[in-house]
Amino acid sequence: MTKIFLILFFFATVNVFPQPMHLTKDADNGYAWERMEAPAQYYSTSKETYLSSILERYRLTKEKHPEVSSLNCKEDINKLYAEGKSDKISISDIVGEIDKFYSEEKNMIVPIIFAYCYTIKKFSGASEIELSNYKNKVLDFCKE
Repeated sequence: MTKIFLILFFFATVNVFPQPMHLTKDADNGYAWERMEAPAQYYSTSKETYLSSILERYRLTKEKHPEVSSLNCKEDINKLYAEGKSDKISISDIVGEIDKFYSEEKNMIVPIIFAYCYTIKKFSGASEIELSNYKNKVLDFCKE
Protein backbone atom coordinates (compact mmCIF):
# COMPACT_ATOMS: atom_id res chain seq x y z
CA MET A 1 0.00 0.00 0.00
CA THR A 2 2.84 2.38 0.81
CA LYS A 3 4.45 1.74 -2.57
CA ILE A 4 1.21 2.51 -4.37
CA PHE A 5 0.84 5.74 -2.39
CA LEU A 6 4.41 6.78 -3.20
CA ILE A 7 3.93 6.03 -6.90
CA LEU A 8 0.69 8.03 -6.98
CA PHE A 9 2.31 10.88 -5.05
CA PHE A 10 5.27 10.96 -7.44
CA PHE A 11 2.96 10.85 -10.47
CA ALA A 12 0.87 13.72 -9.06
CA THR A 13 3.85 15.93 -8.29
CA VAL A 14 5.33 15.39 -11.74
CA ASN A 15 2.06 16.42 -13.37
CA VAL A 16 1.17 19.22 -10.95
CA PHE A 17 4.62 20.82 -11.15
CA PRO A 18 5.75 20.26 -14.72
CA GLN A 19 9.30 21.20 -15.57
CA PRO A 20 9.57 24.07 -18.03
CA MET A 21 10.52 23.16 -21.54
CA HIS A 22 13.88 24.53 -22.63
CA LEU A 23 12.95 24.52 -26.32
CA THR A 24 10.50 26.56 -28.32
CA LYS A 25 10.10 25.58 -31.96
CA ASP A 26 13.26 23.43 -31.58
CA ALA A 27 15.34 26.41 -30.44
CA ASP A 28 16.80 27.07 -26.98
CA ASN A 29 14.66 29.55 -25.07
CA GLY A 30 14.85 31.53 -21.82
CA TYR A 31 14.74 28.41 -19.65
CA ALA A 32 17.87 27.13 -21.40
CA TRP A 33 19.44 30.59 -21.05
CA GLU A 34 18.85 30.62 -17.30
CA ARG A 35 20.43 27.17 -16.92
CA MET A 36 23.66 28.47 -18.43
CA GLU A 37 24.57 30.24 -15.21
CA ALA A 38 27.26 28.36 -13.36
CA PRO A 39 26.62 29.29 -9.71
CA ALA A 40 29.81 27.56 -8.53
CA GLN A 41 31.94 29.80 -10.76
CA TYR A 42 32.45 33.42 -9.84
CA TYR A 43 33.02 34.45 -13.46
CA SER A 44 30.90 32.27 -15.71
CA THR A 45 31.16 32.87 -19.44
CA SER A 46 28.79 30.19 -20.60
CA LYS A 47 26.17 32.69 -21.81
CA GLU A 48 28.79 34.67 -23.70
CA THR A 49 30.21 31.50 -25.20
CA TYR A 50 26.75 30.25 -26.21
CA LEU A 51 25.78 33.55 -27.76
CA SER A 52 29.05 33.81 -29.65
CA SER A 53 28.71 30.28 -30.97
CA ILE A 54 25.15 30.63 -32.26
CA LEU A 55 25.96 33.95 -33.90
CA GLU A 56 29.09 32.52 -35.52
CA ARG A 57 27.21 29.42 -36.70
CA TYR A 58 24.48 31.60 -38.15
CA ARG A 59 27.04 33.80 -39.91
CA LEU A 60 29.00 30.88 -41.34
CA THR A 61 26.15 28.63 -42.41
CA LYS A 62 23.68 31.37 -43.37
CA GLU A 63 20.97 29.27 -41.74
CA LYS A 64 17.63 30.06 -43.25
CA HIS A 65 14.46 29.68 -41.24
CA PRO A 66 11.15 31.35 -42.13
CA GLU A 67 10.85 32.91 -38.68
CA VAL A 68 14.32 34.42 -38.89
CA SER A 69 13.38 36.09 -42.16
CA SER A 70 10.28 37.72 -40.69
CA LEU A 71 11.53 38.32 -37.14
CA ASN A 72 15.15 39.14 -37.77
CA CYS A 73 17.27 42.14 -36.89
CA LYS A 74 19.62 42.33 -39.87
CA GLU A 75 18.63 45.93 -40.65
CA ASP A 76 19.25 46.89 -37.03
CA ILE A 77 22.69 45.27 -37.09
CA ASN A 78 23.52 47.16 -40.30
CA LYS A 79 22.32 50.39 -38.65
CA LEU A 80 24.65 49.82 -35.69
CA TYR A 81 27.57 49.25 -38.07
CA ALA A 82 26.72 52.28 -40.21
CA GLU A 83 26.48 54.55 -37.16
CA GLY A 84 29.71 53.16 -35.68
CA LYS A 85 27.93 51.95 -32.55
CA SER A 86 28.82 48.28 -32.92
CA ASP A 87 32.33 48.76 -31.54
CA LYS A 88 30.90 50.22 -28.33
CA ILE A 89 28.69 47.19 -27.55
CA SER A 90 30.33 44.25 -25.83
CA ILE A 91 29.05 40.70 -25.69
CA SER A 92 28.59 41.16 -21.93
CA ASP A 93 26.34 44.18 -22.64
CA ILE A 94 24.21 41.97 -24.88
CA VAL A 95 24.12 39.20 -22.26
CA GLY A 96 23.00 41.71 -19.63
CA GLU A 97 20.16 42.94 -21.84
CA ILE A 98 19.08 39.38 -22.64
CA ASP A 99 19.03 38.67 -18.90
CA LYS A 100 16.72 41.69 -18.47
CA PHE A 101 14.52 40.43 -21.32
CA TYR A 102 14.12 37.05 -19.63
CA SER A 103 13.42 38.61 -16.25
CA GLU A 104 9.78 38.81 -17.41
CA GLU A 105 8.29 35.34 -16.99
CA LYS A 106 6.17 35.59 -20.15
CA ASN A 107 9.35 36.03 -22.24
CA MET A 108 10.88 32.74 -21.11
CA ILE A 109 9.36 30.88 -24.09
CA VAL A 110 11.12 33.17 -26.58
CA PRO A 111 14.06 31.54 -28.40
CA ILE A 112 17.41 33.08 -27.51
CA ILE A 113 18.02 34.30 -31.07
CA PHE A 114 14.90 36.49 -30.85
CA ALA A 115 15.87 37.80 -27.41
CA TYR A 116 19.19 38.70 -29.05
CA CYS A 117 17.36 40.50 -31.88
CA TYR A 118 15.21 42.37 -29.36
CA THR A 119 18.42 43.51 -27.67
CA ILE A 120 19.99 44.58 -30.96
CA LYS A 121 16.86 46.56 -31.82
CA LYS A 122 17.07 48.24 -28.43
CA PHE A 123 20.75 49.14 -28.94
CA SER A 124 20.01 50.48 -32.43
CA GLY A 125 17.52 52.98 -31.01
CA ALA A 126 14.15 51.33 -31.62
CA SER A 127 11.32 53.09 -29.81
CA GLU A 128 9.42 51.48 -26.95
CA ILE A 129 6.47 50.98 -29.33
CA GLU A 130 8.68 49.25 -31.91
CA LEU A 131 10.20 47.03 -29.21
CA SER A 132 6.77 46.18 -27.84
CA ASN A 133 5.45 45.35 -31.33
CA TYR A 134 8.48 43.14 -32.02
CA LYS A 135 8.10 41.34 -28.69
CA ASN A 136 4.38 40.76 -29.33
CA LYS A 137 5.13 39.31 -32.80
CA VAL A 138 7.73 36.99 -31.30
CA LEU A 139 5.41 35.90 -28.49
CA ASP A 140 2.63 35.22 -31.01
CA PHE A 141 5.05 33.16 -33.10
CA CYS A 142 6.08 31.15 -30.02
CA LYS A 143 2.49 30.40 -29.08
CA GLU A 144 1.47 29.16 -32.55
